[in-house]
Amino acid sequence: MESYYTLIASLPPLPRDFDRGPIPITAATLWNRLSMLDHHDREIIRQVSDFFRWDRQPRDRSDAEIRVTHRRLASEIRHPLVARLVHHRIEMRIVVAALRCQRDGLPQPDFPELPLSVWIRRHWDEPCFRLNHRFDWLSRFCQALDEDQPQRAQWHLFTELWNLWCRLDDHYTFSFESVVLYLARWEILHRWASQDERRGRQRFNDLVEDILHVGGVDAV
Repeated sequence: MESYYTLIASLPPLPRDFDRGPIPITAATLWNRLSMLDHHDREIIRQVSDFFRWDRQPRDRSDAEIRVTHRRLASEIRHPLVARLVHHRIEMRIVVAALRCQRDGLPQPDFPELPLSVWIRRHWDEPCFRLNHRFDWLSRFCQALDEDQPQRAQWHLFTELWNLWCRLDDHYTFSFESVVLYLARWEILHRWASQDERRGRQRFNDLVEDILHVGGVDAV
């Protein structure tokens, strides 16, 4: 695609914070706009989207599946920015999964052979694997887990991703990288909004259950 100006100009601005305000563009409209890209660019966007779809799945994936996925992505992805996004998310996933195993007294996971995995194995018995100096979100994430606040823990993860994607976006103007980072941030907006929607439905269901119980319906 010779110029990305038309596409980027058609995308509404994203909010400054991922947890404030509605999503400014629907998934259907966003993908319709992305169809303006040429075949090569659309293929890269597909790789990004496929990875995000995989990353949204439950965290209880097997170690073998994570290794296979990482190996496949490493061989397929050639765009430097996309590779950086994927690598960052994979590392975050490794740290979170390792923390869960450590806290639950489970064996060390068999993660992809990355320097981070080697470091975690070496410092398995130490708090936060001595990674606080590398991941500044980690201490806040662990504190939220200690306080039994999983939503807050997730918020810290999304905040880290959102801030990084925003900082990277400052380096690009009307380029393909701008499109990739727009999609990456939109995905965070969508995930957070989806969580809020699920929590809202649960609160509503709990409220209805309480009303029915108080009203004596259970006794009928």
